[in-house]
Amino acid sequence: MRCSGCANDNAPGVKFCGGCGARLDVRCPACQSMNPTGNRFCNGCGAALAAGAPGFEAPDAYTPGHLVRRILSSRESLAGERKQVTVLFADLKGSLELLADRDPEDARALLDAVLEKMMEAVHRYEGTVNQVMGDGIMALFGAPLACEDHAVRACYAALRMHRAVAPASEDFRRRLGVDVQIRVGLNSGEVVVRSIGNDLQMDYSAVGQTTHLAARMEQLARPGRTLITAATRRLAEHAIEADAQGPMPIKGLREPVDVWELLRATPTSSSLTSVLNGRTPILGRSEELATLERLRARVAQGHGEVAMLMGEPGVGKSRLVVESMRAALEDGWRTLDGACVSYGTPTPYLPVRSLLVSYFEVEDQDDARRIREKVAARLLALDTALATAVSPILALGNVANEDADWAALEPLDRRQRIFRAVRDVLLKESERAPLMLVVENLHWADSETQALLDYLGEQLRSARVFIVLTARAEYLHDWPAGVPVTDIVLEPLPPASAHALADSLLGPGGDLAALKAHLVDHTEGNPFFLEETVQALVETHALVGEPGNYRLQKPVGSVHIPDRVQAVVAARIDRLPPLGKSFLQAGAAIGQDVPVALLQSVVNLPADELMHGLADLQTAGFLRTTALYPDLAYSFRHAITLDVAYASLLKEQRRALHTRILEALETTYSGERRAEHVERLAYHAVRADAWAKAIGYLREAGDRAVARSANKEAAAFYEDALGAVRHLPESPETVGAAIDIRLDLRPPLLQLGRLDDIRRLSKEAEAIAQQLGDEERLARAYTYLINYHYLLGETARTIDYGARCLAIAGRRGDATLAMLARRYLGHSHHAQGQHRLAQQVLEDNVAALESQNASDVAATTSYVASRSWLAWTLADQGDFDRADACLDRARTRAEDARHPYSQAIAWTITGLVWR
Repeated sequence: MRCSGCANDNAPGVKFCGGCGARLDVRCPACQSMNPTGNRFCNGCGAALAAGAPGFEAPDAYTPGHLVRRILSSRESLAGERKQVTVLFADLKGSLELLADRDPEDARALLDAVLEKMMEAVHRYEGTVNQVMGDGIMALFGAPLACEDHAVRACYAALRMHRAVAPASEDFRRRLGVDVQIRVGLNSGEVVVRSIGNDLQMDYSAVGQTTHLAARMEQLARPGRTLITAATRRLAEHAIEADAQGPMPIKGLREPVDVWELLRATPTSSSLTSVLNGRTPILGRSEELATLERLRARVAQGHGEVAMLMGEPGVGKSRLVVESMRAALEDGWRTLDGACVSYGTPTPYLPVRSLLVSYFEVEDQDDARRIREKVAARLLALDTALATAVSPILALGNVANEDADWAALEPLDRRQRIFRAVRDVLLKESERAPLMLVVENLHWADSETQALLDYLGEQLRSARVFIVLTARAEYLHDWPAGVPVTDIVLEPLPPASAHALADSLLGPGGDLAALKAHLVDHTEGNPFFLEETVQALVETHALVGEPGNYRLQKPVGSVHIPDRVQAVVAARIDRLPPLGKSFLQAGAAIGQDVPVALLQSVVNLPADELMHGLADLQTAGFLRTTALYPDLAYSFRHAITLDVAYASLLKEQRRALHTRILEALETTYSGERRAEHVERLAYHAVRADAWAKAIGYLREAGDRAVARSANKEAAAFYEDALGAVRHLPESPETVGAAIDIRLDLRPPLLQLGRLDDIRRLSKEAEAIAQQLGDEERLARAYTYLINYHYLLGETARTIDYGARCLAIAGRRGDATLAMLARRYLGHSHHAQGQHRLAQQVLEDNVAALESQNASDVAATTSYVASRSWLAWTLADQGDFDRADACLDRARTRAEDARHPYSQAIAWTITGLVWR
């Protein structure tokens, strides 16, 4: 048992840690509640906490060797990360009856046989069994090894469990009279993998209800059934069939949860079926389509061709293939397609087998005899000479065959016969009609499939066979010299095509223009990412309507990365070498643009090692070079890649990275140059929890934004600074900063029309300043309350606050404060029609402000406003010559300062005077 405090491994059953003396608790695998040692069941949810059965104590005892090696070799880069996963709970219903009145060893042997079948199903799809709990297991798909199709794998593992356990259940029923069946529950969500021990034991914690919901699904499932949540069904819906069970109440949750029963796997040979069923138009691919059509024309004339479509996930490879297949079918061609899958690499010929299953119309319920009949009948109908191909084809599909001659062949001879049989079948089919053979996802191909494709590429050069293959950018293969391969590299859609796709998905609604632009920018021309993001907005009810005719239901702030997109990107990142992965994560903490010098300071590695890793990341399509001079810099090819890489980091890892980045930036940009980068410094200081520094940088960033009238940005910086103050212990300095920041917020909030916020913040500042007895800050609060009440037409209260403010200014001898108070008093007297009083106050203020520095923004604004209102007051009294002179001087000062707000004041009052 691992101590959560010091990570010491302790013997099972001990109550206190031998390393640090802390009390050891047991975490419930179902609800994550901590339980005292000795508990057999969880205090929080009642789930079993029993230790695993003999032989199942630690994961390394039952995990296949190839998975053990992969996990241990990548353990350092996998631990301490957030992972998108699907959690599987399975248990044996009826185990108590099975154990009753039986010898414990005999009963344990019966249970273990079922547990082994459960675990075999998990391992078949590269899941990890995290706990064995008496008569059940808990497994994770997607952790510690990320996989983009974790939900599909978990569903397939559940189906395989039921099939594997069914014969044993029938045996128990027949021999022992006990009805024993398994039930399975699945849910998809996020977990944090904190550490991985030498025995593969994972210390992890769930985010939200990830494991709790999976356990509840298992408990709700009837024997022999699997229940899944909507989250799992959404991720796997293209690969499974499920029946809606409706909302069900779940203990611990306020709202019912939509539940589905998993029925079966969808009988599709590749992802092309889902693409064929889609309605998304193909855009921006005219050149690539023309290349495919040119090659297809050559094939029709008897010149075999191979087209290799390469591109990053989601760029549209399958969509392009579908368009070419449609054209081929319209021209009378025959098409066959299969696909490699991420969990199928150890299985020889997997895509070829799925292709032939479709070709020979083999169904799930067909036994070996029926399959032999179908294969033989189809081949003999095609050509009687193909009788010799029956045994090789059956062997390729692992179908039992009674051919003694075939059994006597050496393995190498069998391989050659299989290759020739596939070739001969394709040749004969191509004599009837041109044939398009599609194999997708070649980056996951097993070695035998690749060897067969090499062979077919050479052997079919003079046949009407068009082999179309797809793969991701990381796929590398040296084709034999005789294979006529044409590479077609797909880049992300150009902006015009991406916008056209967004129009097609969302519709013409005028209120969608900003959202479309944001989505196109966020997904950077990747059609899959764009489509999935739109679907996520529909599912969260931000968009309502029908495809191609949506409207906004509620404002869209930040765009959440859809689970399917996140799974694809996370799996790619996990396949990187540990060093490359750490570079990508550090770069994600830096931001979209990654200066190499800054990254080197953060990772603290030699330049040649860093450059080699960055070159690999660029080759893999994660980064691109954006600057060579004066300093080398990279940027993320997709903002989504940055987001996923950053999201995988734990909070403490993020803090550490931002701390190093902040220190590197402060070292690089010292002195006067630091002001140029204050926004970046503020960003990293906040995320490093360096709150004292963050306050200073945020206020400076806010001041710079105010100076260029970027009021929305200024308000955001000041509000973040106010939030940072709350993280520091209360002291005279922090309390003073809390008042000052509230008062700093007033000018940008005024320009944004946020008057209620101005009043709230000013009143808060007034209360704190009164409590401290700080007259200077109290006076500033009064000046803002003067303006607030003036804008609401509450002139009596305005003059009251103005008088308080002038009194404080007189006591303190504060000329700046007096000028602010006089300005707003002048405004208020003018609004009340007290023109003589307004004129006197404003003339006094203008005289005081004449000598102020013209480069000071606040002084400029006060001068221009006082001059302008003085002109308005004079005009109301009929003194137009003096009013014009005042306006001329106000406009000149505003133009000289190049301050848009001051210019707006001067010209607005000019218009009011001249109307």
